[in-house]
Amino acid sequence: MSSAPTVNLPPVQAFHPVTFLERGVAVPFTTPVLANTRGRPGERGGLDFIVPNPSGGRGVYILTWPAVRQICRPTVHDVQLAARLGALAGVTPSDIRRAARTVLAEGLAGREAQRAAAAAEAADRKDRLVANFLLLSMVERAQPSAAPGSLAAVPEAAARADMLAAEKLAERGRRAVAQIAPQVGLAAPAVAAALEDVSELFAAPGVPGQRPPPRIPRLIAALRVLQKETTEWSMRTGIAGAEEAMLIAAAAQLTLACASRALAEAHGLTADMADLLRRWTRAPAKVAELLARPEWLLDGWEPICLLWQAATSDSARGEALVEMAGLVPVLPKEAAAWMDMSVDTDSTATFRRTVLLNEDWRTGEMLDLIARNEHLRALAA
Repeated sequence: MSSAPTVNLPPVQAFHPVTFLERGVAVPFTTPVLANTRGRPGERGGLDFIVPNPSGGRGVYILTWPAVRQICRPTVHDVQLAARLGALAGVTPSDIRRAARTVLAEGLAGREAQRAAAAAEAADRKDRLVANFLLLSMVERAQPSAAPGSLAAVPEAAARADMLAAEKLAERGRRAVAQIAPQVGLAAPAVAAALEDVSELFAAPGVPGQRPPPRIPRLIAALRVLQKETTEWSMRTGIAGAEEAMLIAAAAQLTLACASRALAEAHGLTADMADLLRRWTRAPAKVAELLARPEWLLDGWEPICLLWQAATSDSARGEALVEMAGLVPVLPKEAAAWMDMSVDTDSTATFRRTVLLNEDWRTGEMLDLIARNEHLRALAA
């Protein structure tokens, strides 16, 4: 009679990362036991997965994908997602999101998520177009005066309608770029290319005053609602999940302070468009890093917000809070350096609880959780 295969796992490790890259990026797996798993560059190449202790105890396992498959039976969605992540050249929140959306588009998390992925891709394209248009208008406003009929002179409502007139927009864009090119110190075509590249990076954080708000400001708004409502929940007497709500509210408040400041700094880059374009052409990696900071700070909070929104009764929210507390991201010490201020990165790691996840995944409850997770993937596409 053959014996069951031996699962050789590495030692459980404490998890309080110094940098955001060490913390890794939240990976939206649908297998319940892989909730709150993060991916980061492996020491030997490829991707390592940081998996919370499946026993429900403290600490994490640092595993390759073959080792992950020893501790659970991943869904087809997760197998395909891991394969795509293994082929990535870099590991950033935007890299993971694009790979995850590609898997959703293949229908591997159901039709609802497939439709949501297509809608989210269309929304991202629109955000890039709006960012490009608004940055072009800022380029023109940087000139001593705006000519009649220029981008800067068009009312917002008319401007948005005018975005559909691609030829007219292109002509105005060329004129604006030609005006600012001498200040940047480059030929107009190089400035136009730089502006296109920068517009891609502004698609998620958006530009000051952008309406409707793009993804990062929307997530900050959702986190602000979560922080307010979990604070109120924690002050209720004799309510289930009060302790977890207090943890979530405190962590959300800290994240909001950092992310709001990072977003303001990103938006501040648009105050001097000539300087922004010069900085981009000289050191694009530094500009990209500044614009990516809000997304790194918010990474992992979207599913927590969605779990709270999906729970509509007191009993459901009490249960959701326990799961949410186990998903609260640990804020790396690097956040203090980014913000150039004192940030208490130890409190969340000290009080964070790991939720018990080692129930038999073959039970109906686990299947229900997979379906629930696929629904959340559709909401987060």
